[in-house]
Amino acid sequence: MASTDLDQRSFARPLPGLAADLPRWRDRLERQWRLQVAEIIERSLAYHEAASARRVGGRPELPGAPTRQLRRMLARTALAHQLLAEIEAALGRIDAASYGICEQCGLRLKADWLEASPQIRYCPECCVRRCGRRESGPAAGLGTS
Repeated sequence: MASTDLDQRSFARPLPGLAADLPRWRDRLERQWRLQVAEIIERSLAYHEAASARRVGGRPELPGAPTRQLRRMLARTALAHQLLAEIEAALGRIDAASYGICEQCGLRLKADWLEASPQIRYCPECCVRRCGRRESGPAAGLGTS
């Protein structure tokens, strides 16, 4: 019988040694979660302070005319919320015993990929298929739910 790609896949089983490391991964993700919540609070407060400072004569500006700075602040806050959702999804995958497995193809994610971005959900090949390009950095392999 010829070997297939499926022979190399491992479905719903964490990486060898990963199961023993799950408490470490959970701790790391929970720390990231707390930092991300703090960042969202800071960004939200900064936005509201900047928006309040835009009041003219005690009345707010026209609602449809946010400044470039306010739009940037909103975009950064939205990205922070997206990363928080990814961290929460990774914690859910730990609970479901599917952490460290590509959600698209079921391949095991390499430990160095998880080290670089513990909330990663796709292998690089599936990320290319989903995004149309190979991503790098902390957002690589992240998906939007």
